[in-house]
Amino acid sequence: MLRKAALKISLAEPTETLLDMVRLMQGFGTVELHLLHVTSGSDRKLSRRAKRLKELAGLFETEQMKVQCEVSHGPVPGRIVSMAKERDVDYLGLYWIRKALLAQAILGSIDADILRQCDMPILVYNRSLMSASTRLKRILYATDFQATDQRVLPYLQSRDLNAESLVLLNVGRRAPDPATEHSRIKWAQKHLDWLVEQCEGHFDQVDTLQAIGNYRSQILKKAHRQKADLIVIGKADAPKPLRNLMGSTAEAIADRSKRSVFIVPGVH
Repeated sequence: MLRKAALKISLAEPTETLLDMVRLMQGFGTVELHLLHVTSGSDRKLSRRAKRLKELAGLFETEQMKVQCEVSHGPVPGRIVSMAKERDVDYLGLYWIRKALLAQAILGSIDADILRQCDMPILVYNRSLMSASTRLKRILYATDFQATDQRVLPYLQSRDLNAESLVLLNVGRRAPDPATEHSRIKWAQKHLDWLVEQCEGHFDQVDTLQAIGNYRSQILKKAHRQKADLIVIGKADAPKPLRNLMGSTAEAIADRSKRSVFIVPGVH
């Protein structure tokens, strides 16, 4: 399911970190990688950047992975999304660089704009807490029991997201009285147990967790406590007022997480 990927390159990323990211993508079963770069510079600058991109392609290519590269002109978010679609890739990789909230609100974020516009799975890479081998040990999937489960499950069942263990997390809101809260917890656990049945056999261990509170904060806290290497979430946010300022749940988690995040689009 993740055999063909695109990777957005700004040419400002550390080469060694990009190499680790490509190794992780190869661990997903990726055998074809397209390096995409968009510039608004002169033809001379375009030539230099194309040369540098080819150098990276030569560095990343292995017997198991074919690497191609392309440089284009235009608005970066729209062109990156268009180029990825034109190459019919299975997912898009982003080396995310966090911006301060105020700076992002005023100046915007290219990666955040790509995340909003893209309707294919996205890997947001964060190297800081991964082992040098880039081998995934634990994945945390945050579910709200919506339609996105049906979109995410095939990835968890395919072993493309290969890890030793899986944690299934649901973050809910406390009910107004004890009896209703008991029923809510029981209902949520029933759905978590169903997900366990769908995923066991694909991981050595599958655990469930329930939490109460802010959805974004709890996902990040539980990922930290569980020592997850990768957070998997569905993206199904409906447009809301002030979204350009505050961003979507998927965007907020990608921006605040110290772990890599795999985002699967859902049904809007």
